[in-house]
Amino acid sequence: MVLVGEFFIAEGDESAVRVGPRKSHDFPAVPCDGIYPDDAVPRWEALLTGAESPLRHVVPMANDGFTVFAVPQTLSTALANAGTDQLRTTALTWAETVSEMGDEMGPDSAVYLLERLSALAMRRAERGQSLYCWYFAP
Repeated sequence: MVLVGEFFIAEGDESAVRVGPRKSHDFPAVPCDGIYPDDAVPRWEALLTGAESPLRHVVPMANDGFTVFAVPQTLSTALANAGTDQLRTTALTWAETVSEMGDEMGPDSAVYLLERLSALAMRRAERGQSLYCWYFAP
């Protein structure tokens, strides 16, 4: 189970590698505790765009259970451009899948997460930065 994690925007990979548990930063961020974001991101991308891009790891996961990856540009753009209904449908479909796998993510929590992530993706686009995610799953 993921203990902690967050999606965040940063100028580039050099900035993104400086995040993690017990490391404070001032990047705009959305917590994603309790999920495996590297499973969620491809699923969201498939639901929103019909395609899946491979994840590009900025800090590959090692034995310590920590990783940082770049969210694919196609998903970042889709999240930024998605309407409320599309985000809600995506979140509810994903929450159903997550629940079938034994993880706990209720429908309301899933909708809330994707709405906040969409807002973060919009900020990313306005700033010309990239969307990343770090998580720690020991």
